[in-house]
Amino acid sequence: MRAHVSVRFAAPLVVALALVAGEHLFAQSPAAPAESPSALLTRLDDQRRVTDFTFVMQMTSFDGDKQVEADTIWGFVKGVGAGNRSLVSFASPASVKGRKLLMDGPVVYLLFPRTTNPIRLSPLQVLLGQASNGDVVRTAFSDDYDVASLADDTRGGVPCYRFTLTVKPARTDASYRQVVLWADKEHLRPVYAEFSTGDKLLKQATYSDYRGVLGREIPFSVDIHDAENPQKHTVMTYLKVGQKPMADTVFRREYLPSWVPEQPR
Repeated sequence: MRAHVSVRFAAPLVVALALVAGEHLFAQSPAAPAESPSALLTRLDDQRRVTDFTFVMQMTSFDGDKQVEADTIWGFVKGVGAGNRSLVSFASPASVKGRKLLMDGPVVYLLFPRTTNPIRLSPLQVLLGQASNGDVVRTAFSDDYDVASLADDTRGGVPCYRFTLTVKPARTDASYRQVVLWADKEHLRPVYAEFSTGDKLLKQATYSDYRGVLGREIPFSVDIHDAENPQKHTVMTYLKVGQKPMADTVFRREYLPSWVPEQPR
């Protein structure tokens, strides 16, 4: 059994897939926009938020240039922000097929095939290995973080805003205490981010293949590198996205054993 696979998508996407803010302390560069840094960050998130989100995703893990594994999952996401809830089914390969996840905000439950008792994953399990990749994809920056500083920068020759973000005091369950985010100025969308404890870099994410769907701009590909071992990275690619309203009662631990997953259309 691949233990790391059982938790690796422990908080999938609400692209955002995320999340009461106090006052913001920030430093602006001379070229910063008239719009406040916090308002700018909120607008960046709003361009990606989708309610009642459905998806089919492929997660391909690499060690250097060598593909280690590839998993296909599909799921449903209810709401946006900190209270979002998600149901996720592992579709392939055969070794993980039939596993189901329930994400209720920061709480994650895993159910193995032919069992009826969902297991609650600990924060440590969620953070092990590639497990926190889902958190990287789903982060709603303005809900989870305050803007500590905003500056002008470039990334790959593209003019960018560089946000330095610190976790909101109320978000004690956040996986990452600090994020440095580069967003291209022309389209105001993430291109690269570094996720850390504040002292130690943990993840590096590159966002690409933006597409206009459901009235939003969504990155269909996110390449996430392990900062401790940059050779190891996971590419998370949307194969299909859509919208489908789901009843609140579906997103409950008690419902997980009886949930019969059907691939989103």
